[in-house]
Amino acid sequence: MIERFLKIVDWISPMLLRDCSGPSMLSAYDIEALQQLVRLLKPLEHVTKESSGEKYVTISKIIPMINCLVAQLNKIKPSTDSISDVQVTLLREINKRFGSIELVTSIAISTLLDPRFKNLHFHDANACSKAMSTLRKMMNNDLVDTTTTDTLRECDAPTTETYNFWNHHESLALGQKTNRPDGIINDELSLYLTNPVVPLITNPLEKWEELKNIFSLLYKQARINFAMVATSVPCERLFSKAGATITKTRNRLTGKRLEKLLFLGCFNEEDWF
Repeated sequence: MIERFLKIVDWISPMLLRDCSGPSMLSAYDIEALQQLVRLLKPLEHVTKESSGEKYVTISKIIPMINCLVAQLNKIKPSTDSISDVQVTLLREINKRFGSIELVTSIAISTLLDPRFKNLHFHDANACSKAMSTLRKMMNNDLVDTTTTDTLRECDAPTTETYNFWNHHESLALGQKTNRPDGIINDELSLYLTNPVVPLITNPLEKWEELKNIFSLLYKQARINFAMVATSVPCERLFSKAGATITKTRNRLTGKRLEKLLFLGCFNEEDWF
C-alpha cells in the first residue's frame, strides 16, 4: 500500500489542494520517511514470498535468507529517527526469533545439502560442526544397510524476481571460489563441501540427479530432507482450496470425491492444455 501511494503521490497532491475538506497532504519529510520504510520492508517481503513456495525447495533457504535479510537491513542508513527505530526493532526481532536457527538440525542439514549454499551462511561454527556430524552418522547408517533406491524426477524450480535480494550470498560465493582451503578430503561430505557452490538459478533437485553417482549417500539424504517445507503456507493453501471446494451448494461431497477434486486442482493450467 505504501509503495503504491509513493508511485502516485505526484497525482494525489494536486487533487488534495483542490479539496478544502480533504485530508492534509504529507510533507516532504514524511514522504522521505515512507520511501526509507519501503526499502526496509522490501527484503522482508521477498523472504515471505520466497519461503512460502510449494513448487521448489524451501527448507534449505531459511538460513541463507535470514543471513541475507540481516545484511540487507544493516546496509540501509536511515536519515530519520522514526525509520531508524523501525530498523533497530526489525533487527532485534529477527535475532530474537531466528538467532538460533542454525541449531535446528533438520534446517542446518538441508542447508548443507543444498549445492547452492552448503556451509557458506553459517555463523555458528559449533552448529555447523554439529550438523555435519549428524549428517555423517546418517550417511554411515545408510552405508550399513545400503539398498538400491529408485530415482524420482522433480523439475520444479523457484521463480525469479527483478529485486536482487541475494547480493550478500553472491559475494560469499565469489569468496569461496577464490579462497577455497586445501584441506584433507577424507570422506564424501568433505569432498562435496570443498567443491564451489552452484549458481542460485540451479534447481537443487536436478543438480543432485547429476551428482548422485558421485555422492550417492548424500544424494539419498538430500532427497529425504528436501521434502520438508519452510513454512505452513503450502498446507494452508490446501485447506483454503478445500474450503472453496466445499461450498453451500456442494456440501454433500464425500471425502473420496473431495480428495479427487483437490488432486485435480493442484495442477497448473499448462499441465492440462
